[in-house]
Amino acid sequence: MAGGDLYCPRCDERVGVLREWGGWKWCWRVWIAGAVVMLAATPFLAYDFCVMIPCMMLYLVAGSSLRMLAKQRPVCRRCSLELTEGTFSGEPLRSRKA
Repeated sequence: MAGGDLYCPRCDERVGVLREWGGWKWCWRVWIAGAVVMLAATPFLAYDFCVMIPCMMLYLVAGSSLRMLAKQRPVCRRCSLELTEGTFSGEPLRSRKA
């Protein structure tokens, strides 16, 4: 997804960035809440070994890819450098060396 301008130290100028969907962080928080609920309900869910335990395992495995998506940083469109949110486009540019 496209989104805003940030300063890229490799390109040494303001560049457009590619961002992932912003809702992944919200989804990660919902996933954590679901894992806490499953942990509290484990004694009740453990009765059904054929369905509930494999579903719980799949839920926990899916969390690793969800965490990866939630932690992704914006990427420079030109050089593919991961940028930090602290370098906004309003910052002064460094002079280029001749």
